[in-house]
Amino acid sequence: MNVLSTYIFRFTFVFACLAGGLSVLVAAYAAHAPGIEDASLRSVNSAIQMMQFHALILIMVAWMSQASKVNWFLLGSALFFIAGILLFSCNIVLHQLAGISHFRALTPFGGIAFVAGWIALAITGLNKSD
Repeated sequence: MNVLSTYIFRFTFVFACLAGGLSVLVAAYAAHAPGIEDASLRSVNSAIQMMQFHALILIMVAWMSQASKVNWFLLGSALFFIAGILLFSCNIVLHQLAGISHFRALTPFGGIAFVAGWIALAITGLNKSD
């Protein structure tokens, strides 16, 4: 798992940085775009907050993978958080700002992925470290 985990966590770190940057761009667009309804703006702001928060958590997970022995739960938490950002945050932004609703039905699975990521991260903390 060592070589695989190195690539996955390098990807995790880069993804987290890009998600954080994207969230700033989306926030700037949403703040200045004309004609966005209040309800849509609230949804976009929630999506942005979730994206920013979980981008920070992904950076922490990538750091944890370097600071300790990687296990499957740590790897799982990273993958769940990435799925959550894509399925939850990105779907809300696409729907509210671009009118793209093809993947809207997947949004709740993004929320579930966030919760699964937190559970996997908690299990990582319970595992005996070497």
